[in-house]
Amino acid sequence: MAMMNEYLCSTTCFSGLLYPSPMNYFFYLFGLLAGCLVAPPEIVPDSNTPAVIPRVTSEPKAQVDEQYNHFFTRYDGWTGGDGVYSTRLPDGRIVWTFGDTFLGLVKSDRTRLASQNEMVRNAVMIQTGETFDSFKTLNQGASTPKAGQTYFTHAKQKGGKDWYWPLDATVYNVKLQVLLSHIEKTGSGAWDFKNASIDIAICSLTTGTVEKIIANKYQGPWGYGGAVCEAADGYTYLYGVIHGNLTTNVVVARAPKGDLTGNWQYWNGSQWGSQPNDYSIYKDASDQFSVFQSGTRYYLFTQEIVFGRRLFLSESSSPIGPWTAKRLLYTVPPEQGTGKVFTYNALVHPELSRNGDLMISYCVNATDFADHFNSPGSADRYRPYFIRVKDWQ
Repeated sequence: MAMMNEYLCSTTCFSGLLYPSPMNYFFYLFGLLAGCLVAPPEIVPDSNTPAVIPRVTSEPKAQVDEQYNHFFTRYDGWTGGDGVYSTRLPDGRIVWTFGDTFLGLVKSDRTRLASQNEMVRNAVMIQTGETFDSFKTLNQGASTPKAGQTYFTHAKQKGGKDWYWPLDATVYNVKLQVLLSHIEKTGSGAWDFKNASIDIAICSLTTGTVEKIIANKYQGPWGYGGAVCEAADGYTYLYGVIHGNLTTNVVVARAPKGDLTGNWQYWNGSQWGSQPNDYSIYKDASDQFSVFQSGTRYYLFTQEIVFGRRLFLSESSSPIGPWTAKRLLYTVPPEQGTGKVFTYNALVHPELSRNGDLMISYCVNATDFADHFNSPGSADRYRPYFIRVKDWQ
């Protein structure tokens, strides 16, 4: 907790983001320009942004998923985290991965005591059914105060300057392949870090054990793997982001036959090549977004940029776009996205979508990191919340 104590002394308005997720680099820059975290402005699409157009189908209807919100209202082991990805295994179980995570104990009044929780760089859960007790945290020491351990450990992590934030994942050749963003500390400041590479963890489908890590599959700042789509053409598509001036644009690569360890190809706007390039297939996406297939269509789901509360969906006949028919699916309630809290890391979970609905999670964080501790309800921040949307197509 030495790092925590050091950063809690910060007087910047972003001191609450002690361990910021990789998806929020440019949000921090926005905060510096604005002077503090404020409610996001309305975004007016430019000529390069798909317009928000009315749909001829029914209006999307969203409702809170009380069941999954209950599942993630936990009192020991995993007690909070962001960067929430889920992947269905062949036997029906679901593996959940998280970025920075609290492990420890929570009191019955939802107080998360700083003295009984450890923040680790990432965590993994296995879900075996749809009951509260069917979720198990795999990190060592998860339920013991101050003893939790990071799950995916970088070879240099003991030095404190290198760690992993998990991205999306897939199953291939009876193994779970998890994309890992290798984060490298570049200075002494809380925001002095960068994405150094994308590595791949090969894990047992039976136990979740990390069998090996393939380092430096991609080296560079664009973070391929924040979204993965297994397409009908036999390729697995990996989406990354390029940060610009208050915007995030999407780039894409693909791996053959579903194997992320194979040779990646990169789209340059006209053909696939062996070298990454900055051709954007979508403009003004959030740092964390989803791409998935339903029927013959592909969908790109994104949150409004700059901590916006609006969640959008666009569609295409191809996994690389062009993306059209952008429409609003849901607006996060003000109490979860303004004032002392903000919303980020919204994702779709296709494996949990059923009966024609769409399962979505988004994370809620506190602008003051101290608000995550030592008061009733403090454990209800820094965690995901879930909704289901009907009539989304």
